[in-house]
Amino acid sequence: MATMTSAWSDRTVSCAKLRGNATGVSKNVETRSRIAVTASTGKLALWLDFVNGSTSPTTFTATSNNYRGDGPWTYTVGAGQTVSDYFNAVAFTNGWYDFTVTVSTDITWSRRFVGHIETGAASVTG
Repeated sequence: MATMTSAWSDRTVSCAKLRGNATGVSKNVETRSRIAVTASTGKLALWLDFVNGSTSPTTFTATSNNYRGDGPWTYTVGAGQTVSDYFNAVAFTNGWYDFTVTVSTDITWSRRFVGHIETGAASVTG
């Protein structure tokens, strides 16, 4: 298991925890995170890009570990496709987020995204 921490930036503080086998059945799937403004609120949000580089459809499941009581969210991604969705962390959870993403094809594979989106405004520590 590897843990990766991103560098500090003006927009987000985050940590991603990666699990899985780089040569296993899910070697060609990935979830990427990014911070961008959403049209629905005009505020920054956490975006997750579910990438399926395999030759078969894969189901990704995003589960909230903290800060939200709804979900989980399930995405079926076709072979060679990417599906993106966002979570309004700034609009609804004071900028905090904590999600784990798993895939249907490999029980050892997961990605955890934990952090806070900085906006320059005063905020509450999670």
